[in-house]
Amino acid sequence: MSLHSVRFLPPRRIQPQLPLLVLFPGMDGTGKLFDKQIAGLIDRFDIRCLSIAPNDLTGWKDLVDRAVQLILSELVQGQSLYLCGESFGACFAMLVAEQLGTKINKLVLINPASSFARQPLLAAGSVLSGLLPNALYSLSAMILVNFLINHDRVAPIERQSLIDAILSVHPQTAAWRLNLLREFPVDSIVPKLVDIPTLLIAGGLDRLLPSSLEISTLSQLLSNSKTLLLPASGHACLLERDVYLADLLCESIGSDPILNII
Repeated sequence: MSLHSVRFLPPRRIQPQLPLLVLFPGMDGTGKLFDKQIAGLIDRFDIRCLSIAPNDLTGWKDLVDRAVQLILSELVQGQSLYLCGESFGACFAMLVAEQLGTKINKLVLINPASSFARQPLLAAGSVLSGLLPNALYSLSAMILVNFLINHDRVAPIERQSLIDAILSVHPQTAAWRLNLLREFPVDSIVPKLVDIPTLLIAGGLDRLLPSSLEISTLSQLLSNSKTLLLPASGHACLLERDVYLADLLCESIGSDPILNII
């Protein structure tokens, strides 16, 4: 794996006096879909967005090793650490959290795709996605958007950003990442995260994955966790007009001593 296949996007500010918040992107891997949320977070956190190259075909171990290396290179002594992952990125964040352990102050998982392997139709479809010609892949991406968002809750510019992000990923890469989700070892990973304070967020109208059920299941296994259900939200909830990650974090962890700055 090239060191450049997993990297941090250039940060808007470097603020080591604030908690380090590392954002793990969804299946697109671009990290650019967090742009809508960063304005509300930037006064509260020292933000880094992970980005995975569109042609990256490495396994979980290499992805995790590189992410851990990047995080430790940014984390300064005494700085709090928050990991936040969405969908595919939630699985990625869980694996990184296993490695970093007590260095993590909070793990935030949004519509985690840890249930993917238990969805037979999705898992079967993932095998075929890498075989699609470009034209059909583009069409399937457009169809997928309808399962990812509620169009009434997402502005046209954000919808287009989502489409662009999906199409930026090569079909073979999309198939590879879906295969990673099929192989995600949720049963062996979750018991290793029980001591990490965790916030589990799900869209109640997620049409892609049973996210509300998944966070309920995970919460029973993670004794130090809280759940937050967004009743009207879909899978790509962070693109929605009225969903602000900063507010969700404040609501859940604003009383933590390390976040008295909020």
